[in-house]
Amino acid sequence: MLLAGIELDRAIEGALGILLVAVAVAFAGVVLAPRWRATRAAKQLAPPEPALARFADVETTDPAVFGGGAVAARTRRRRDCVVYGYPAAVEEFRDASSGASWCTLSVSLPGRVPFLVVDHWQAVGQPGVPHDAPLRPRLGDPTFDSAYVIGVRESDVPARVLGPGARAVLLESPVQRLVLQGSIVMVRTFDGAELDDAAVTWLGAVVARFLASTPSFVQSSMVVSGGRRRDAPLPEGLYGPAAD
Repeated sequence: MLLAGIELDRAIEGALGILLVAVAVAFAGVVLAPRWRATRAAKQLAPPEPALARFADVETTDPAVFGGGAVAARTRRRRDCVVYGYPAAVEEFRDASSGASWCTLSVSLPGRVPFLVVDHWQAVGQPGVPHDAPLRPRLGDPTFDSAYVIGVRESDVPARVLGPGARAVLLESPVQRLVLQGSIVMVRTFDGAELDDAAVTWLGAVVARFLASTPSFVQSSMVVSGGRRRDAPLPEGLYGPAAD
């Protein structure tokens, strides 16, 4: 009888242990299941746009970052890409006041470039447009001069960079701003553009055609070596589609 009682107690203890484990598992399921489902749904619904979280929704008042046209802008999304064989990035910005969105494409070139800003006349009057440059020369091309305002620091830069081919690109595919500064060429769309495949493709094509249509303005050993002609365009970079 004593042995039977001990076995019964052990059986009851085991059953209670199993019951407690089952209750704990059920409680965890009730608490964690909604969170798991929400996380899974967010992953399924999230757009496949790579973004730099540390820059997302950051407000800046530096027009050099977002291409002018607004007092302040918030960074929305970014996509890395390759343009003309060089590493590049397309970013979407939003006006902190009006909510208008636009995109910029920045391409890293293999050397320093002369400072030049080209602003479209349609944007003149917006904050920071035209750029506050010391010189505003005109090219003597009525069609181009009526469409764009030039800003430079050196008087010979416009004629050297904005040849007939480069001017044709900007007239055929208007942008609100094109900037050469440091080792970057950047173009800004007009307001209303959002970051999507079409915007990335269009902006990349504009810059690629521009770089291929003007004598190289990049100062680097790679460009000047090998007996290249002064009127030769910048050679394509070494990055290919696999680098996207």
